[in-house]
Amino acid sequence: MLGKFGILIAILALVLLFYVVISLGAGAFKKDGVKPETKRYLKSVNILLLVVALVGSILVLFL
Repeated sequence: MLGKFGILIAILALVLLFYVVISLGAGAFKKDGVKPETKRYLKSVNILLLVVALVGSILVLFL
Protein backbone atom coordinates (compact mmCIF):
# COMPACT_ATOMS: atom_id res chain seq x y z
CA MET A 1 0.00 0.00 0.00
CA LEU A 2 1.02 3.56 -0.56
CA GLY A 3 1.77 5.73 2.40
CA LYS A 4 0.82 9.38 2.71
CA PHE A 5 3.78 10.59 0.70
CA GLY A 6 3.20 8.00 -2.01
CA ILE A 7 -0.35 9.25 -2.40
CA LEU A 8 0.92 12.85 -2.47
CA ILE A 9 3.42 12.01 -5.20
CA ALA A 10 0.69 10.23 -7.19
CA ILE A 11 -1.63 13.26 -6.90
CA LEU A 12 1.09 15.67 -7.98
CA ALA A 13 2.14 13.39 -10.86
CA LEU A 14 -1.46 13.22 -12.10
CA VAL A 15 -1.80 17.01 -11.90
CA LEU A 16 1.40 17.40 -13.91
CA LEU A 17 0.18 14.84 -16.45
CA PHE A 18 -3.16 16.67 -16.79
CA TYR A 19 -1.28 19.94 -17.31
CA VAL A 20 0.84 18.48 -20.11
CA VAL A 21 -2.10 16.79 -21.84
CA ILE A 22 -4.34 19.87 -21.68
CA SER A 23 -1.52 22.14 -22.84
CA LEU A 24 -0.76 19.86 -25.77
CA GLY A 25 -4.43 19.69 -26.69
CA ALA A 26 -4.79 23.48 -26.56
CA GLY A 27 -1.67 23.98 -28.66
CA ALA A 28 0.36 25.83 -26.04
CA PHE A 29 3.64 24.32 -27.26
CA LYS A 30 3.23 25.39 -30.89
CA LYS A 31 5.71 27.77 -32.42
CA ASP A 32 2.85 29.82 -33.83
CA GLY A 33 1.23 32.44 -31.65
CA VAL A 34 -1.43 31.31 -29.24
CA LYS A 35 -4.84 32.94 -29.44
CA PRO A 36 -5.94 35.15 -26.52
CA GLU A 37 -8.91 32.84 -25.87
CA THR A 38 -6.55 29.90 -25.54
CA LYS A 39 -4.30 31.85 -23.16
CA ARG A 40 -7.29 32.63 -20.92
CA TYR A 41 -8.37 28.99 -21.08
CA LEU A 42 -4.92 27.75 -20.10
CA LYS A 43 -4.70 30.30 -17.29
CA SER A 44 -8.02 29.03 -15.90
CA VAL A 45 -6.87 25.44 -16.20
CA ASN A 46 -3.60 26.26 -14.43
CA ILE A 47 -5.50 27.87 -11.56
CA LEU A 48 -7.80 24.85 -11.32
CA LEU A 49 -4.88 22.41 -11.28
CA LEU A 50 -3.11 24.50 -8.65
CA VAL A 51 -6.21 24.38 -6.44
CA VAL A 52 -6.48 20.61 -6.92
CA ALA A 53 -2.79 20.17 -6.01
CA LEU A 54 -3.11 22.38 -2.92
CA VAL A 55 -6.27 20.68 -1.67
CA GLY A 56 -4.80 17.25 -2.30
CA SER A 57 -1.61 18.20 -0.46
CA ILE A 58 -3.52 19.57 2.50
CA LEU A 59 -5.73 16.51 2.73
CA VAL A 60 -2.84 14.08 2.51
CA LEU A 61 -0.54 15.89 4.93
CA PHE A 62 -3.05 16.89 7.60
CA LEU A 63 -5.51 14.01 7.67
